Formats: sequence, structure tokens, C-alpha cells
Amino acid sequence: MPGSRTLIANALEDLSPGDFDKFSARLMEQRDDEHKPARFKQGQLHGKNHQGLANLLADSFPVHAVSITVALLRAIDAHRVADDLEKEAKDLLAPKSQSSAGASPAPARSDAAGRAAGAAAREGHFVDRNREELIDRVSNIALILDHLLNKGVLGDEQYSNAMAERTTQAKMRLLFNGPLKSGGVRGKDELLSALKKHERYLIEDLEENEG
Repeated sequence: MPGSRTLIANALEDLSPGDFDKFSARLMEQRDDEHKPARFKQGQLHGKNHQGLANLLADSFPVHAVSITVALLRAIDAHRVADDLEKEAKDLLAPKSQSSAGASPAPARSDAAGRAAGAAAREGHFVDRNREELIDRVSNIALILDHLLNKGVLGDEQYSNAMAERTTQAKMRLLFNGPLKSGGVRGKDELLSALKKHERYLIEDLEENEG
């Protein structure tokens, strides 16, 4: 399969010019640790194209370049591109099985690159960071849609379109791909408020997993 440099470059080429600029700006904020200065300076990123940024990521984070790229893509709401990159790179992202019973375990992600990936993943809104879990696990979707309609996050037509979807997962995907994008932070805050009310244990579980 293609290497991380090629996969990352292909993903970045799929971004709009505006999203590519947002990605570069996020990359400039990337840190190995929250107490250290940013790893990259503006001069290192200036004039770099998709392949140039891919090479910079691969050289700086040899093990976690793809996972960090995915986290940064999600931080700028480029979820489709992030999803596609995860699918393309699933063999790179999957933990390697031990070759024998006596093999040493894989290093824990406590090194600088692992912390950087975790920091990037924690950026952005809670509902964005837990998008896939919410799509898969939400059950009280009608009550949540009612809440969003009452708060003006959904219009009547959007509400009807969501309710017309056959499965809860399809309703949630429609919500993420449309109203929540246009609703911005306020829309996501209202979704989180509804989830805390109607999916309390799910949210507590996700918050606990985030640590």
C-alpha cells in the first residue's frame, strides 16, 4: 500500500484552498507537549504544497504522521477527508500484532509524537471529537431532533428530512453533514446539551474515555 507521505499528500490535495490554509495554520500550532513551544515555524511552512507538508509531517512524526494528520483534519471540520484518509491508511494505523509470544510489546504512545496526536485530537468541539461514537451509539434521536428544532438549530424542512431517514445512524449523519456544519459552535453546543439530557450515560462514558 502507499506510504504515509503519499497518503497524507493525497488527502491534503483533496482539501479546498481555504481548508488547506486552515490545515497549515493548525500545523503551525502543533506542539509535542502543551508546555513546549510550537514545533513548526511559519518559515518552515511558507510556500509548501501538499507534498511538502506531507514530507514535513512524515519527517517530524515518523510513527504518528497519519494519525496526527487525521486529528488536524477533524480540528478544521474536514471530516470527509479525515474519514477517507483513515480508510486508506487503516493498515498503517492498526496496531501491529506481535510476531511471537516472546516479542516485546509495542511502545506505549507516551512519547512526544503520541502526546502531540492526543493534543490535536482534543482540539475542536466535543461532538466533533466523538462523531463516530455518537453516530453509532445515540438511541433517543427523536428527542434530540425535537430539542434542536425548538432551539432553531434545525429548520422545519431539515427536521422532516432527518425524521424521514430510516435509521438512527442515518439521521445522525445527516445532522453532522448539514445542520451542524451551518450551525457552527452554537449548534454543536445545543446538540451536546440535548445529549447530556437524553443520552446522559453515553456522554459520561465518552467524557471518561477522553480522560
